[in-house]
Amino acid sequence: MPLVALRRVCKKFGSHVVLDNVDLEVAKGEVVAIVGRSGSGKSTLLRCINGLEFVDSGEIAVNGRPVTRSVADLRKLHREVGIVFQSYNLFPHLTVERNVMLGPAKGKGFPLGEARKLARDALAAVHLTDKLNDYPARLSGGQQQRVAIARALAMEPVLLLFDEITSALDPQLTGEVVRVLEELAAQGRTMILVTHEMGFARRAASQIIFMHNARIWEKGPPQQVLENSKTQELRTFLSAILRN
Repeated sequence: MPLVALRRVCKKFGSHVVLDNVDLEVAKGEVVAIVGRSGSGKSTLLRCINGLEFVDSGEIAVNGRPVTRSVADLRKLHREVGIVFQSYNLFPHLTVERNVMLGPAKGKGFPLGEARKLARDALAAVHLTDKLNDYPARLSGGQQQRVAIARALAMEPVLLLFDEITSALDPQLTGEVVRVLEELAAQGRTMILVTHEMGFARRAASQIIFMHNARIWEKGPPQQVLENSKTQELRTFLSAILRN
């Protein structure tokens, strides 16, 4: 059974179709990079998988359970699926350690000692143990994004979702975050990423999904998708990325 399964998923905002009969399976341990132009449905796809948006038709299942509107089901889903956005959404009045502890302590009800251990392990995984007592305002953008990744890791998720998390960072800070993502991929973490980091997708992804006009246009292993693209739409997209 795949860890994530989408069957004929459709989603509209008003009359605008953002997902049009999307089918996708992600196995445990896979790293899936979703690429495509703005407005192609990539971020909405992630939000539907995590229950932040609800589909109009079709089915989504995560870890063998359907994604529904049930409050109880959504709580379970959010304990198992971590999502990291472009904006860090850290609490400015809390230290780095307290930001990361919050999920295990409040979301899962762990004792403070156990929540602190999970937070410190997660911060070690993103190479920020020296920033435990700092406040977010003292960190660079790349460091804040790594804290956001640590916050997701501390919940011990079965699935990690990343939505354009490097798009607001300069190249040096992007490199810091990408290295952490590559390390997580090497550990066998199941991840779905919306990204324009094609170097990362080529090195670390098990499959690349190209979305266009609310549909999955092409998908497959990196070499197949990036070097033997079947459609002019993908070739045009890749040439635009390379020019930038």
